[in-house]
Amino acid sequence: MKNLFFLPAFFLFTLVGSAQENSIIEVPLTQYAKDDRFDKYQITLALFEVKGDTIQSMDFEGTRPIQAIVIKKPQGPKQFAYGNLFFSGSKNAYNPGYVSVLVGNPYHRNPILYIDHNQNFDFSDDTSYQLPYFEEKPLSLELYNANNLEGKIKILLSRTRPYGQKYEFRKYMDEYYAMAYPGRKFMGFEFCYREQRYIARTGQVKQEKESFTIGLLDANANGLYNDAEIDKILFVNSSDTVLDATNPLNFVVFSKTGKPNYFEKNNKLYQVIEVDAAGKFIKIKESNDLVDFNRIEIGKKVPKVKLTPAKGNAFKLNSLRRKEVYIYFGNKSAKNFHSDTLLLRQIAQLNPNKLKVICVLYVNKSYELRIFNSDATPNYYLVYGTKELSTKLGINSLPQYLYVGKKRRVKAYGINPNEFIRNYYKK
Repeated sequence: MKNLFFLPAFFLFTLVGSAQENSIIEVPLTQYAKDDRFDKYQITLALFEVKGDTIQSMDFEGTRPIQAIVIKKPQGPKQFAYGNLFFSGSKNAYNPGYVSVLVGNPYHRNPILYIDHNQNFDFSDDTSYQLPYFEEKPLSLELYNANNLEGKIKILLSRTRPYGQKYEFRKYMDEYYAMAYPGRKFMGFEFCYREQRYIARTGQVKQEKESFTIGLLDANANGLYNDAEIDKILFVNSSDTVLDATNPLNFVVFSKTGKPNYFEKNNKLYQVIEVDAAGKFIKIKESNDLVDFNRIEIGKKVPKVKLTPAKGNAFKLNSLRRKEVYIYFGNKSAKNFHSDTLLLRQIAQLNPNKLKVICVLYVNKSYELRIFNSDATPNYYLVYGTKELSTKLGINSLPQYLYVGKKRRVKAYGINPNEFIRNYYKK
């Protein structure tokens, strides 16, 4: 009777566990977040003098005819300058994909900024903002999509620093704008403003022992975050402060309309169930679907990739073709990184003559790998992680694991170090 009772109870437990694992997780994306370009790029809001009551349309450096645009100026300032903020969610007949701005008293310490949110070129009915001086806090503002007012990006504007007052650099920039926009009076590089764009929204996925940051990147800067084949779903470790939207290990691009979207994180597969167009939330669930993510088929050979170690000369994976190879792909902020690398030491000692271990470590700076090598003194191969390497070996997220048999033939993906040790001698 005990056995008869136990089997249904176990079966029920399994069903409940499966239902919990596959339940939909709704993640509010309440925060704007920096992507990797936020601090790196020097995007300038160039300003030109307003002559009378007209400004000139964007000619995209001579690629389209210039049109004179009649504007209505607000009262107060005696002098005005104008410029354009790139925002593809904007619609107007003159500057598609841009929002025109007016700056009152551009040579003052704190000029006044007027943004033509409604795209009617009447700046007297728009909100005004005070622009900052050099050391003052940047101005923060939002631009919203013309067809979906909930869809927004945020822009910070700070006074452009003249790079240590280097005369040569200021002269170069002044000459560039004079050449690229003939017929307009450029106000001077030191009287322009630097743009820094928040085009990503993020939230936290938290499930028992699982946590990571998920986000959406508005790649075409139109205020909408789910454009097919353009925008990106980002997934990084909770401790990462900047979203690297250039690294394919951290993102997937939205599929064609109607096709499901999947991503891997911490050796689990997730399906995207729903994404709010304005980027306010995303719904995901764990999935058991078969998605290969360009992985190499079991039994097929891995490419003859070159590996660059932290110390010593580069070598080819093909040089280990007579051995089995366990390859760990990770970075220092990856889940269980510390315990995983301790287990790698144990795996390297399981059968040194027949089994080799490689740790592919992804770092921001090359010296970080050398420091880790010096501190950890690993008994396994420690090599640089690159985008090319992960692409060729079918690696789409971190941490990830690849077990390669003799003659470079793939035996398995996704076996973590703990599972590998427990099962190695059972094969």
